[in-house]
Amino acid sequence: MDETRPAPWQLKFLLAGCVLLLVGMLLPVFPDRVTRAISHFSDDTVISSTYDVLVHNQHYEQDEAPTVGESLKRLSIVVAAVRGHWGAPLTWFVQAVISSQVLQLWSFMLWLLVPLAAGLLIGIPTARAVFQGVPFPHKLIQPAVYLALLALLAVPFAWLETIDFNMDLLPLDGRLAPTPSFYIWLAGAVLTAAAALFYLPRLTNRKVFSWWVLVFVAALTIWLLARFMPHPYYDIWLFISDGIVVTLKLVVVSFAFILVVSLLGGLGRLSKNSVIYGISSLYVEVIRGIPLLVQLLFIWYALPQVFDGIGNALLAISPSLEGAANYFLELRLDAFTAAVVGLTICYGAYGSEVFRAGIASIHSGQLEAARSLGMSSFQAMRYIVLPQAIRVILPPVGNEFVALLKDSTLVSVLAVSDLTRRGREYMSRTFLSFETWILVALCYLVLTLFASRIVEYIESRSKAER
Repeated sequence: MDETRPAPWQLKFLLAGCVLLLVGMLLPVFPDRVTRAISHFSDDTVISSTYDVLVHNQHYEQDEAPTVGESLKRLSIVVAAVRGHWGAPLTWFVQAVISSQVLQLWSFMLWLLVPLAAGLLIGIPTARAVFQGVPFPHKLIQPAVYLALLALLAVPFAWLETIDFNMDLLPLDGRLAPTPSFYIWLAGAVLTAAAALFYLPRLTNRKVFSWWVLVFVAALTIWLLARFMPHPYYDIWLFISDGIVVTLKLVVVSFAFILVVSLLGGLGRLSKNSVIYGISSLYVEVIRGIPLLVQLLFIWYALPQVFDGIGNALLAISPSLEGAANYFLELRLDAFTAAVVGLTICYGAYGSEVFRAGIASIHSGQLEAARSLGMSSFQAMRYIVLPQAIRVILPPVGNEFVALLKDSTLVSVLAVSDLTRRGREYMSRTFLSFETWILVALCYLVLTLFASRIVEYIESRSKAER
């Protein structure tokens, strides 16, 4: 008779942690809330804010003196028991969903949802492993570890959300301090995280943690700076956030044109036509020998004179060309277009070599075999060579995208309102050099790390398919 082996004690601890997480979702963890906050400033200005569901932006308003040079004199709050539910995290989540302030309370809702998801998604397979002897699924090990660690962050962050990350509110009313139910919920998060972190990775030989964690940590750092110190970090974020959109738009548009130029340049470098080969080689050698910043400055400042020269030359050739001449005389590139043209020309030259090397890596016998089957050179390149070359080209092209994202900072000299220029504008207005550039650097770090992880994923897939 076969006997089922008892479950390891670590799994029992993991199950206990998940149960406490789920029980905590039903306990009155946050039975009281701030309904009103009144800020008195030294110039006798008073700001009073009323909150229907949860206190929000009070920390920001408290630090924002109405008059330059004035400061907060006194802070008072009104605390009352929650209405319509008993203050459990689950009922708080429902209340936030049905309120008209979902966008304002999105982070609070997220921190409430994470422990619930951890308790269910980790607890169910753990219960099966404990009571039925079913092995814990290996494919769930990495998500389980991540969820457990997120739950450990989410529980205290959910409590901080109830006081708007403002520790000045705690001494004003003792009802805002953590309740015994909160510590039960927190104990479940600690137990779940400890058991998942120190036991589950032993069940698999695969790597549990990846560099995606660094992307999350960098993004979380930006969020925490804005929440704990809204002045100046939240102000900076509000000012530079549109610059992030401009940067991403610039990089995506430029990269689309770069791929086209790179393909044409790479094919030109492999062409047997001496004219096409010569033009492609001249383009690659000349552009790669000139720094990107110089190319951008030339396009922005010197290219209009080239347009004027073409227009004057057309007028000198024949008065009948006046229409075309006026077009060139009036032609001026806006800052965004000039930046796209500069990045496309520069990175197209480097990309041409990447495409050339990728196409050249395909054995010439592939092309000869296609031609012997009756295909034309174009058909052989399109259906036989390029599909195989793309697998070789994708990783270095992805690295070029990451480099393009970082080098896009240079377009700020063309008055493009990208992330770097917005940071420079904020610094010139407030003289907060450290705070401005640390947040700008973190934003670039998140963007580049995210892009790098995508490139790694593409590279791993391309290797697996070979």
